Amino acid sequence: MSPDIKKTCSWSDTLPAVDPLATLKGYASCPVCGCIEQAGSIRCSECGTFHSGIHLEERAAPPPSEVIEREVIDPSIYSLSDNHAIPDEEFEESEEISAWSGGSTDFTMSDEDEKPLAKIDPDELDLPEPEDLSN
Repeated sequence: MSPDIKKTCSWSDTLPAVDPLATLKGYASCPVCGCIEQAGSIRCSECGTFHSGIHLEERAAPPPSEVIEREVIDPSIYSLSDNHAIPDEEFEESEEISAWSGGSTDFTMSDEDEKPLAKIDPDELDLPEPEDLSN
């Protein structure tokens, strides 16, 4: 066989030495948006979709000694019905009143009417005549 025929028929001469897809080894595409990211990532950096349940940690319930006993509240006392009395609640009160200082905002309301910036007499205005659009 001649060397010319061998050269045109040989696959080894036409293929590159390194596979171009080898650069994507270790990467995966997001099934939702198609973004290429590190293989095994938990969440897509582009669309935010979680790819696995690894971020959900299975935990056992706390032992009964750690459970905090809470006061049982009757939900009917918060009802919109007028058949129930308003519950007595206590809040921490303080007699200390702090004076605010250093601010430059004045929220006082005055009873005086503010004067207008300018007074314009409509008769003195030079307005163009309106166009007749009915024709």
